[in-house]
Amino acid sequence: MSMDASAVHALFFYFFAAMTIVSALLVVLLRNIVRSAFSLFFTLFGVAGVYILLGADFVGVAQVLIYIGGVMILIVFGVMLTHNSYSVDMFNRLGTLVMGTVSAIVTFTIVYYSIRQVPWLLSGYKANVPTTQPIGVQLLTNYLLPFELASVLLVFAMVGAAYLIRSEVRPGKERAGGSERKDA
Repeated sequence: MSMDASAVHALFFYFFAAMTIVSALLVVLLRNIVRSAFSLFFTLFGVAGVYILLGADFVGVAQVLIYIGGVMILIVFGVMLTHNSYSVDMFNRLGTLVMGTVSAIVTFTIVYYSIRQVPWLLSGYKANVPTTQPIGVQLLTNYLLPFELASVLLVFAMVGAAYLIRSEVRPGKERAGGSERKDA
């Protein structure tokens, strides 16, 4: 039995869509924060797969590199380095459940009406044209200054975060490892 290209494309789309939805539900419903973080990994991977299937290869690869490669590693290390917070009970109040439900209904309503308002005519769309070259040309010509400002802002944010998490130890006090800080 032979399947045509559109059937294979639809099969992969439904696979990635189902993986994204199921893992996103697990992110919200799991009580263990480590398992929720790993479920978020599969959610982001499914979204990257959908982007690539829709012809947005640059956005799909950026999703893999930035979110899966960078942000997920930071989340996992942040979760692992926090003490005694592996099992956070987030379902302890009825108000949390009600507010989450209301927020979900409002979000889905906004998304639904936004989708209904968009004219989905793709008259000039070329399906097999890579998007990386035009985006790269735009980033390095017309949008070079905002691109560089964003990178400088990210460096400042990283330096600021490192400064904020640095442990200040006063002279005469011991560090967690038992050694004292010697200021010259």
